Amino acid sequence: MTGFFVFSCTEDYYSYLLHVKYFQFKSKNMKSLFRVLFSVITAAVLYLPSHAQTNTFEVRIANHAVGTIEANRKVSGQAKNIVIKTRIQIMLSKINSDIINEYNNNVLTTAKSSRISGKNGEDKETTTRRNGKEYAVVVNGEKSVIDNAEIEECVADLYFVEPKQVTRVFSETLGRFLPLKSIGGGVYELILPEGKKNVFKYENGTLVLVEVNHTFGKAIFVKVS
Repeated sequence: MTGFFVFSCTEDYYSYLLHVKYFQFKSKNMKSLFRVLFSVITAAVLYLPSHAQTNTFEVRIANHAVGTIEANRKVSGQAKNIVIKTRIQIMLSKINSDIINEYNNNVLTTAKSSRISGKNGEDKETTTRRNGKEYAVVVNGEKSVIDNAEIEECVADLYFVEPKQVTRVFSETLGRFLPLKSIGGGVYELILPEGKKNVFKYENGTLVLVEVNHTFGKAIFVKVS
């Protein structure tokens, strides 16, 4: 009886140890699984594209605030939409400008630029549409074609991403490519057809200031939000 009792106790003891090891193994595996799932979820959240972004700039002329620029970008899968709204009031003159860009797979599909300058100003409307391997451009009714091109960077994109290693951008207003030159320190010069230069300044990849040469003089756009 004693031997049987000892054997039974030993058997129960080993059974107990097996149960303990099983639950320890199961608990350890569950913790590992939760760590993996947590890492995957965290990575997914961190690397999802920004669905909506708005940057606002104050327009200043001779150190006086004369208007605002609101730049909006929305990303949904492979589609991207950028809207730039400029509202300027200089004494009795008012300028309203809008740019609307549509992209697919980071390639421009359509762009529309309109400017209404009031009674004494010059209005302008430009549309750009992708058609196969070319773009049809209409500037105030005058038509032209850009052959064998994929437009990936436009002036509107400069409001959201520092154009590292980019040497030209498409002007939605002029309906043509413009040279872009890096002069170091996060500063870039956009060279206009008449030789004037607009300057874009970035800090840590974010656009903070733009110096623009307009018909009404030099203007500065300063990021406020």
